[in-house]
This record gives sequence, structure tokens and C-alpha cells, in this order.
Amino acid sequence: MIKNKILLTGLLSILLLQGVTVAQKNIQKTILVRMRIIEETGHQITPAMVCITGLKDGKVRVPPLAIIPDSPSEIKAFYSGIDFKKDKNWIGPVRMTNGIGNNQNRSDIYELLPSLPYWKEPVMYQTSGDFTIALPPGKWGISIEHGNEYVPIREEFNLLKNEKEKVKTFELKRWINLPDRGWYSGDVHVHHPTNKPQFRDYLLEYAKSEDIHLVNVLEMGHHLGTDFKQEGFGQKFRICEKDICLVSGQEEPRSSFGHIIGLNINQLVRDTSVYNYYDLVFKKLHLQPGAIVGFAHFAFNGCDLPRGFPMYVATGEIDFVELLQLGRINELDYYDYLNLGFRITAAAGSDVPWGSTMGEVRTFVYTGKKFSADAWFEGLKSGHTFVSNGPALFFEADGKLPGTEIIKTNGSKATLKAKAISNPGIGIINRIAIYNNDGLVVQKINQQKSDSIEINLDHILNKSQWIAAVVYCDNGAVAHTTPVYMIVDGHPTWDANKGPDIIRKQMALIQKTEDEEKSNDPIDLGIIKRLGTAREFYSNLLLEMNHK
Repeated sequence: MIKNKILLTGLLSILLLQGVTVAQKNIQKTILVRMRIIEETGHQITPAMVCITGLKDGKVRVPPLAIIPDSPSEIKAFYSGIDFKKDKNWIGPVRMTNGIGNNQNRSDIYELLPSLPYWKEPVMYQTSGDFTIALPPGKWGISIEHGNEYVPIREEFNLLKNEKEKVKTFELKRWINLPDRGWYSGDVHVHHPTNKPQFRDYLLEYAKSEDIHLVNVLEMGHHLGTDFKQEGFGQKFRICEKDICLVSGQEEPRSSFGHIIGLNINQLVRDTSVYNYYDLVFKKLHLQPGAIVGFAHFAFNGCDLPRGFPMYVATGEIDFVELLQLGRINELDYYDYLNLGFRITAAAGSDVPWGSTMGEVRTFVYTGKKFSADAWFEGLKSGHTFVSNGPALFFEADGKLPGTEIIKTNGSKATLKAKAISNPGIGIINRIAIYNNDGLVVQKINQQKSDSIEINLDHILNKSQWIAAVVYCDNGAVAHTTPVYMIVDGHPTWDANKGPDIIRKQMALIQKTEDEEKSNDPIDLGIIKRLGTAREFYSNLLLEMNHK
């Protein structure tokens, strides 16, 4: 009993440090259950995300002493950092994955959407894949998740009163191997400090649990300073183990004009004297070899994006947007900007800890069969991507990957191939579609509820255009590609028919922002000047379209 009390006290301390509220319970007759999670190929112990619940009371239990958490971990625990311990019974924070969040446990942007479309449990927590839990006799359920290339596990088991110990082994099975096809997953938006070895160990083990290859860990800035401090930036500070890498970046500036992401950077770019002048940051970031610039929260038009994006996208220095995030995807605005001729890569970032788990949305980048951080960033910069929170999606035009520019002549054809693959445990495909400037090119409904569905089309080209593919599943899981860009007879890919209305929308947003700025005291003349520059850009673009 004394030993159990010591273990309980230690576990309570760990959970409290991780922001989990727990209620102590009386030690009762328990059965020690050893949980082993192995991969189908090689039968190696594999870290994974887990939730164990009592079938009678529906309450979550946390290993190793089956403590019932009163509430999930809070975001403040990530600010101070999670200390990883090299103990097979160590678990990560208990993360809320369903239910209305309050921005202290998970973002309220989800509303009632699950963090992962295929995960029904209220929480999940990171495990070593080889842990013990002391459970009372009765009926139990366990759910296991290891990223969206593996079939999620949900099993029930019974513990009898006369049992003292039990071993439960669970086998993770791939439904697809994307690295074998040259596609490697990444998350462009994760927050956690890396300035302690235990923090770096935590993130690396977390990435293993979620089977994600490239984790961009962002130091987050604001006018007064930065949070989630990084050990450093550049290749010297990358942490790589086999085909998993942690790479430091920045989410900065963050102001009333939206949030900017800088990936693969050598140093933080930060100047509070001109903090709202994002174009200066873009230029300084792009002077760093290999650096990539993105706009965060595009998926839900969040964090003041409508004030800044119409102005700053006109600089031509936005490489990517977070098209998918917090259960949301924003195809309509994405298509609008593509219809103005912008070339913007589709990316996805979880925004952990406001997102529930690393890799809940993923940026899949084509690197070829050999993975490296440099190859991943090069593929992202080139637009060889699709984003997903479940299914896989492959799209080619004339055998070329998304992000590619293809030179054609009027009346020629492009061979389009789109193939979606999923698994019933991930989501049943509803339909696959191809879109361009004009809207829907072709779609196929999955009437047979097959695990894969494809489109093969000879598409006749009568103008320059962007072309992209998307797949939707029955549970809300989705995947979307970056477009290919067809250049017909040297003309730009903007749309002369839809463009004027889209430009009027941008002009209205610019005017609204300008009116707001002019009501300030003092007026920021630098912002007024930049709004004017953007207005001039759209006016010139409209003239081009009208003279087509």
C-alpha cells in the first residue's frame, strides 16, 4: 500500500505539471495489465496515442494507476514545456479531442467537430507503446491511434476478479505506406519550447507516436516578446532521428493584420519598431536560403487574417497558406486567390497546443524515396503537396506533380489523373473532384463505398488555368492538393470573368481596414501607404483583365 501511495503521489505530480486536473481515488483491488502496441511489420514496440475508458462508467483512465482526470491538460502547460521522462510508463498530456473547447484545453474554433474525424474518444494521451495500467475487474475499452496511415484500433476487453496480471497486445496495421510512394507527412505549425533536452525528447517521442516526419516547432512572437523559446535556428539546431526531424521556425509577426509563419529559417526575424510592416519581414526571411513564408489560420479566416491578407498577398511573397486546420478547410477563398493569378501552396498545421494533437492535419510533401528535411522543404516550396486529415490523394497533370507549371497551346489537352485512397476506419470516401478557374471540372461519386476511387480525364485547354483535386469522406475527413498551373499561349492563370468581382471584394476589405486605421490616433502612415500599394496592385490587375 505504501508503494502504491508513493506511485500515486508521483503520478499526480506529473499530471499536474502537464496541466491535467485529477481527483484522487481509493486504491482498490486491481489487475496489472501490460499493454503492448506493436507494428504489423517487424513487430517492434511502437509509441502511439491512447485512450482507455471504463465501459460501465464511461470515464477515462490514465496509466499507470488508472487515475480519472477531472479535466484535460491546459495550454499553459505547453508554454512552460513538457518534461519527457525515459520511463515506459510515462505518458504525455491528456489532450481534449471532442467537445466544446474554451481555448485553454482546445480551440473553440472546432466547435463540435472532433479534432480527428475518425477519433471518437473525448481525449488522447501519448504512450511509449509498452506500459502498464492497474485496472479494477470489469469491462474496458481501449482506442489507439498512430497517425492517419494506420488503421485506428478500438477494442474491448474484460478483466476477471481472479486475475492478477494480464498482457494485451495490439497490432498496428498500415492501410497505406506513403513514404514508399515518396510522400512524407509534416506539420507546419507546432508550439513548444526546445531549449531543454527533455523538451526536445518530448517532441521527438511525440512525433514517433503520431508517425509524423517533419515537425516545424515555432517560436511565437507578439509586440512584447516571444513564447515557446527555441534552442536555436538553422541546420545546427535541427533534431533528426532516422526519418523524423524537428525544425525550428517562427510565428511572427502576430498582430491585427494576421499571423505569419517562417519555416526553415536560420534566425528569427523580429523588429518591434516596424512590427506591422509584414513586407519587411517577408523580404528578410526570403533572404535566408531555403526559408519559406506562410500565412497562418487561412482555414477559418482567423486571427485578423481578413485585415492583412488582401494587403500582404499582393506583395507576391506568400509561399503557402494553412488551408486545413482545426477541422476547417477554406477552399472558396483559396480558389478566389488562385483566380487572381496567385500561386500559393496548400499546407496544413495543427497549431498545437490550441490544436489537440501534432499531425491532426498534415502537409504531405513529395520528396522522392529518400527523405531529408532539406528535400521536404524543397518540395513544399515547389508546391508538391496535398493536405489531409485522413485520406490520401494523388494528382497529376501530364504526369507532373501539384505545384508544377506546364506550358501548353490553345486546344491542346492535358491528361489529368486523380486517385483517392482511404480506409473505413479513417473515413469512407464520398466523392473525388477536380476543380479549375471555372469551378467543377469533373467529379465521381463513390456509390460502391470503395476504399479507392479515381478520375482519368483528357482535359481540353482553351485558356490558362489552375487545376486542383479534392476528396471528401463521410465523416468530414478531407484532402486537397496544391494546383498545377497550365500556361496556355503564354497567358496568366488569373480568371478574367471571376476576377473583377474578387478584386472588388479585396478593395472593400482594404477600404474597411483603411477606415479603421484612419480612426486611430496617431494614424499609422506606413500601413496607409501599404494599403495604397495593394489598392494599386488590384487596380492594375483589373485593367489587365478588362483588356484581355
